[in-house]
Amino acid sequence: MKKPKIKSIGYGFYCILMIIISVLGFILYNLGNWVLDTWGLLSIDEIIFHLKVPLDGTNSDVVLDGINACVPLAVLVLFLSIFLIIGLRNKHGKCMIALFLVAVIACGSAGRAAYEVYDELDVKEYLVSQKKESHFIEQNYVDPRTTKITFPEQKRNLIYIYLESMESTFASKEDGGGLDFNCIPELTKLAEENTNFSNTDQLGGALPFTDTTWTIASMTSQFTGLPLKVEVANDMDQQNRFMPGAKTIGDILNENGYIQELMIGSQKEFAGTDKLFLQHGFDKICDINSLKQEYSFKSNELNQWGLDDYKLFELAKNEITQLAQTGKFNFTMATIDCHMPKGFLCKYCPDTYENRYENIYACQSKLINSFIDWCKSQSWYENTTIVLVGDHPTMAQQYVNDVPSDYQRTTYNCFINSKIETTQIKNRQFTHMDMYPTTLAAMGFNIEGNKLALGTNLFSELPTIIEKYGQDYINEEVQKSSEYLDKNIYQFN
Repeated sequence: MKKPKIKSIGYGFYCILMIIISVLGFILYNLGNWVLDTWGLLSIDEIIFHLKVPLDGTNSDVVLDGINACVPLAVLVLFLSIFLIIGLRNKHGKCMIALFLVAVIACGSAGRAAYEVYDELDVKEYLVSQKKESHFIEQNYVDPRTTKITFPEQKRNLIYIYLESMESTFASKEDGGGLDFNCIPELTKLAEENTNFSNTDQLGGALPFTDTTWTIASMTSQFTGLPLKVEVANDMDQQNRFMPGAKTIGDILNENGYIQELMIGSQKEFAGTDKLFLQHGFDKICDINSLKQEYSFKSNELNQWGLDDYKLFELAKNEITQLAQTGKFNFTMATIDCHMPKGFLCKYCPDTYENRYENIYACQSKLINSFIDWCKSQSWYENTTIVLVGDHPTMAQQYVNDVPSDYQRTTYNCFINSKIETTQIKNRQFTHMDMYPTTLAAMGFNIEGNKLALGTNLFSELPTIIEKYGQDYINEEVQKSSEYLDKNIYQFN
């Protein structure tokens, strides 16, 4: 007598269900581990922001690395489940128990990984903070639109370079870094010979701070003196405006007749970079697409994000030479070779270290130093201020696992050919927001009160907001909602 068809259908259905649960469970387990191992400094704000903004130009390698980390075990579980079904094809009860156990293990593993991610990203604290209103920004914001800013009698050019993932950690412990050797000797020397604001009495830099720890957030905080809240991502989609109520370095220099250009080796649309700069005083952006229209590149000059930095510095010399003939200029650029998850090796990278990332940092140090040497040989150099700032600590977690846990990782900074000087450059507590007024001061601008937005001129004797209130308190307050930001800076409808 044949078994009822309904039982056969039921058995097949449950087998498929158990397999799907098992495969998805192990995918989520591996995904969680990959996120923590790869992006140690990832924040919930960053995840939400990048889910909402344009991702044109994203490096496909990041996606492929995630797939490679998740798929193999899931495929193995799939084949194991199929072998169980085949091996126990006449023993439906035992097969269901075996598949059920695999599914339970998968769900347990996924749950554990999800909790670790939940805990590491402080999701609970984030959700709680979003329900609270803070008046901290409103009470401490110094409006650049109403602050008296006097430009110097002789205007100075500005070259501002965002250094991808460049942190002082990659210097030696002897110099103030976190390693037993120095991967960035040229950058260390530049910092020693010029002005390096530091959190210690050696090489150091800006402290990681809420909503400033990924590239566009760092650019925004240095440019506007404000953190980048995830609400801006919604604004870009709905209103196509990037913080319209903010007055930035770009706006101030534009009012003073500067020609301003941004050069990047990636796509300008990524994360709204084009909107941030073009809507705030910049005249032009040279990105990988526009550069390809003007120049031809060899395959070894390109990487998955765009153009290798050594080539970008070559082209930067051409652009600056042209800008110098037009009048006072602000040339801003951003490097990319140290970008996670693995960085990009170029033909000039040494093979000095076993660690791939350290070789890339060593290459960056030489490239930047060579570029500065070129600047020094130009006729416009004496009247030009150069600012080098790491955009955020590296998120390539596997390359900093050996750094002592009690070492405070900070981003690199160096002010070259500053118009003013100060002896108060060491043992400071500051963030990227302080780069806003500090850069203008280095160019010779006089800022009434020495504060703009949430930033403090580090050349002055005034304490920064971190030195005044403490980092933990400000991090907590900035993460909360701010009606003042929504209404006056973001200008949401």
